[in-house]
Amino acid sequence: MEYQFPEFIYLRPVFIGFIIILLVLLFGVIFLNKNIVNLFSVVSITFICTSVSAITFYSSGYIVDEYNLAGDPISFYMFFVILVLAFLNLIIFMTRYKKSML
Repeated sequence: MEYQFPEFIYLRPVFIGFIIILLVLLFGVIFLNKNIVNLFSVVSITFICTSVSAITFYSSGYIVDEYNLAGDPISFYMFFVILVLAFLNLIIFMTRYKKSML
């Protein structure tokens, strides 16, 4: 499928990169011990990935508005996956290491 305005395609690698980072963090939280992954690293990586992807998604709204187009549904789904993975990372870390944080 050929796009008339490829700006959406250029924003997708940002979302894909953050999905990969959050998946690596998820595997790190599940399979690695507490000495390598701590609360600060989980919260900071989650915050950075979520905030930058939100800014990117918000910027794509301006691109849509300038060209009078419809939004990109794939970017929306990727942003939703980033939010779910970020929330999942925090929940799994908190439940797995609850006793050591107290």
